[in-house]
Amino acid sequence: MFSFREKAIYALGFFAFIFVGPTIMYLIATYFPMTFLVEDSTTLYLGGLTSAVGLFFAVWSNYELVHKGEGGAGNLGPVKMMKETKHLVTTGPYAICRNPMHVGVFLYYMGFACALNSLSSLVLPFGIMLFAYFAAVVLDEPRLKKEFPEEFAQYSSRVPRFFPRIWGRK
Repeated sequence: MFSFREKAIYALGFFAFIFVGPTIMYLIATYFPMTFLVEDSTTLYLGGLTSAVGLFFAVWSNYELVHKGEGGAGNLGPVKMMKETKHLVTTGPYAICRNPMHVGVFLYYMGFACALNSLSSLVLPFGIMLFAYFAAVVLDEPRLKKEFPEEFAQYSSRVPRFFPRIWGRK
């Protein structure tokens, strides 16, 4: 389904997500030590659980894009590193929120910040959410509105952009 180049882009992105981001956060926490949680083992468990949930959502979202959308997540507006999705994906994690991959990445890094108990390392997850908001509103949604006008209008009216509705729909 994907070319070697597209698989390499996914592998590189996954490596950066899993290793590079946490390494940067660790270095920030080391050089700018500031805690924001109670200093005991619960911060490690809270962080680990939050990161695991985030990792699950990021991977599940990518799986849905590839298998149901028949495209990938390696595009950012005019920068096309892989095939764009051919179908609007509205099932799985995309039934919970329109940007579950971004939410998953945020939770993964937020959990790591909790495990580190580092206020300064929160720069990365919040920076990612700002970037994700910009990417969703300025780059992704206009393309989806153009390529899937009726389907996206219905989808966006019932599914929130980032924060899942846990207790029912509007």
